Amino acid sequence: MTFYSYRGTRGLMVSVFILVFLLSSPAFAQDAPVQPDQAPQAVTFVDEDSFAVLTNREAAAMLADAMDLEGALWQGLFSDVGEGSESAGIIEALALAGVVKGTLDGFFEPDDVISRAEFAVWLDRAFYRDVFEPEPAPFTDIPEGAVYEASVHKLHAAGIVVGCLPNQLMFCGEDNLTLGQAEDLLAKVKAKPYLISDCQEPGNWLLLCEVYEHIDADYVLDTTLDDLVAPVAEAVAGIEQERDEEAGRREQFDCSIPAPDFEPVCSWALLTPETPIRELAETVVRAVVMGLDPNSAYHDAEEWSAIEERGRYTGIGVRVVTVDDQWQAGCSPLSAGCRMLILTVFEGGPAHAAGFAIGDFIVAVDGESLDGMTLGEVVGLIRGEVDTPVDITIERHGAKHRFTLIRKDIVVPYTSADFHDTESVAYLQLTSFSPFPGGAVAEFRDRLAAAADYQLLILDLRNNGGGSVEVLQGIAGALVGEAPVLTIHTREEIEIVEAIGTPILGAETPRLAILVNGFSASASEVLAGMLQEAGRATVIGETTFKKNTGQSLFELFNDGVLRLTTIRWTTPGGIDIGETGVPLDIEVEFSNMPVRDLIEWVKSLLDNPPEEEASEISKEE
Repeated sequence: MTFYSYRGTRGLMVSVFILVFLLSSPAFAQDAPVQPDQAPQAVTFVDEDSFAVLTNREAAAMLADAMDLEGALWQGLFSDVGEGSESAGIIEALALAGVVKGTLDGFFEPDDVISRAEFAVWLDRAFYRDVFEPEPAPFTDIPEGAVYEASVHKLHAAGIVVGCLPNQLMFCGEDNLTLGQAEDLLAKVKAKPYLISDCQEPGNWLLLCEVYEHIDADYVLDTTLDDLVAPVAEAVAGIEQERDEEAGRREQFDCSIPAPDFEPVCSWALLTPETPIRELAETVVRAVVMGLDPNSAYHDAEEWSAIEERGRYTGIGVRVVTVDDQWQAGCSPLSAGCRMLILTVFEGGPAHAAGFAIGDFIVAVDGESLDGMTLGEVVGLIRGEVDTPVDITIERHGAKHRFTLIRKDIVVPYTSADFHDTESVAYLQLTSFSPFPGGAVAEFRDRLAAAADYQLLILDLRNNGGGSVEVLQGIAGALVGEAPVLTIHTREEIEIVEAIGTPILGAETPRLAILVNGFSASASEVLAGMLQEAGRATVIGETTFKKNTGQSLFELFNDGVLRLTTIRWTTPGGIDIGETGVPLDIEVEFSNMPVRDLIEWVKSLLDNPPEEEASEISKEE
């Protein structure tokens, strides 16, 4: 509705009265006979109350009603608003909410007439306090720097106010506010399905605002607001397509978003009234983070607790990863194009006893398809109480097999070793760089010390997906001492990270061979790359995962954790592993073979390396 200006209302009414009186006088009426086309026309009656000007007290009462604000206990905030006076509690409640303010000498002036400009400021404070800075309104009569200028800009951008008649380019802020205008303004505010604001007071949207703040400040890869919002817009489009036209909508709500581009989030909330906003905010966060890169992720408190317990848990004894059609890890949710792959089967566990093998896909749990689930959700289904049954369906070479396993306590082995005194060869497998219970670095150093006097050490990093930088520093230190491990690039700086600890191995002995494959990632690639670059190791195997980024963990207010890509890294010599993977000295393909046969094969490769074509080499099952 258009704002109207009613300057000099009383004078206008008097003029109309005189004109009507004169036209109705017999002295004037008899001179002009009525013609057919001059017959009396229908008269439109206007509610005179709508033209009544409002006082501060009356406007405050209307605004508090629109805000569903109850009166506060009288505290005497204004010297001219008595305890027993009309609307005293409402006025004080509005003052406590930061909506109304008195004059410098402490007066509210409840019976003074309120102007359009003053009421615009009140509306802004009540409903649009934290909205984003809008484009200036096109009004030409607002003095630059006027106290109500910013408020009018916000209300105009929200479609609440337009220009006054007869000139739409004027706001007429000094005009008195009428009852009709106030009703119109408040009706427009109440008709808005949601009120968009920024993250200053996010309320139920705190998780979204918190996660965006970390992305905006620390995310190291190239991204734009459009990239972040795209998954949300796609989800909203899907909801609109499947939604019944007669389905209900959420009643008016506050929508606190990090930037105006995120308005599709508000549409999502509007179309899903059955979902609590705090729960929806978590769903939105998953969509936004999922669109960043495969290594960034959001974990709720339950999922993160399961991740922290990876060193010891009750389950079936496998390590899994999600992979897409291009064998890229980290996809979600599970679907025909995103499957759960077994990376490791722990010896002595239920899965090992049942014959599960590396490369099998888990496709169902207790007969339920995994489509639509996240990795954390599936892990939650597989784990449970000790000595309880769980049905697992795996797929191998296109055929599905269903097994009933009994859950057992699983202690994840951090390292495994095999020593051959007659051959003077030590085999050491490192399964992760995570800080496992009992001390990951300490366990590795003990294993390494036992191999220090051997002529050849085979360090197996296949299927090792990496872990923490601190563990990597300790492992590297045990191998080469305090030397550069990698160069870290953040948004703000470049830092050289060095190994920690004294070396256990000699500078040249034993001879060191490192085995890698397509699931050797992150810290595994760093260690293999820096040892090869230093001339200390021969790298044998398949193209590695090509993960040249690192993630930081941010604890969130709901006890969840954001794992966010905050660094890119290169080897100390400047090689970017993300482009080609770790350079291979001997490129071979792996197949299943016992460890003893593997050792003999590796010795043969080192003594007689293949020239170009990839050889067939075994790996333990």
